[in-house]
Amino acid sequence: MLRPVSSARVHHAALGGAEGREAYEDDEVVVQQLLAAGVPVRELVRAVRAFYLRAVTCAVRDLGIAQVLDIGPGLPPYSTRDTHSIADEHHGFRSRVLYADVDPVVVAHWRMWTDGARHRAEVLDLREPDTVLTETEAHFDLRHPVAVVLTGVLQEVASGDGPHGCVRRIMDALPSGSALIVSHLTGEQDPELVGRAVEVLSEVGLPLYPRKFEEIAGFFEGLRPVGPGLLPVSLWHPTHADDHAPPVVHAYGGVGLV
Repeated sequence: MLRPVSSARVHHAALGGAEGREAYEDDEVVVQQLLAAGVPVRELVRAVRAFYLRAVTCAVRDLGIAQVLDIGPGLPPYSTRDTHSIADEHHGFRSRVLYADVDPVVVAHWRMWTDGARHRAEVLDLREPDTVLTETEAHFDLRHPVAVVLTGVLQEVASGDGPHGCVRRIMDALPSGSALIVSHLTGEQDPELVGRAVEVLSEVGLPLYPRKFEEIAGFFEGLRPVGPGLLPVSLWHPTHADDHAPPVVHAYGGVGLV
């Protein structure tokens, strides 16, 4: 049985191209198993990545947020921009980014990718929000807003671990003007197809927990929607780069404001 260390390498294998350099043969095997099951995994991960880029740009440029807590960032990208380069472009030396991931291998990659001062990475678990907040308070100036990025992460947290409560605990501790960015897998459009994806990934030790629209919207409880609200990721402020993206990619995305 294949046992990838985490979802990060499988995600990069699915992205392909330059990102594939971080994937091993076993990771590509998992991608091929998903494709054989009829799961459009490449389109999904690329659409989620494109949403992430648009949403982070919205937070730092349009909302003026210079500090970003990126939880579960995956491996650093080669073919697209990362959170701290977007923040630097719009805020220069004022920008601060904290990458937080439960996988120490992912964190080690980000530590080689960042300066370790304004932008740094720590091994942190979303399911332990108080520990996340301790590092958040140490790294950021909480007199000013923070954008929290959770793209493709919450679908890996079981309901029994209280993901809604963990997100709420973090957002409640942040100042007015802070933002939450979420993308999340759903099985609403095609439960059978997404069920096959869940089965393939569970067999290699990567459990997924797709949620319905109402459950995903629950992460934004008490927050004001930014832009068009919670939509399929390819429909959230699409650009010309999204002209050929399928409207249904089995993931919702949205941004909320404290």
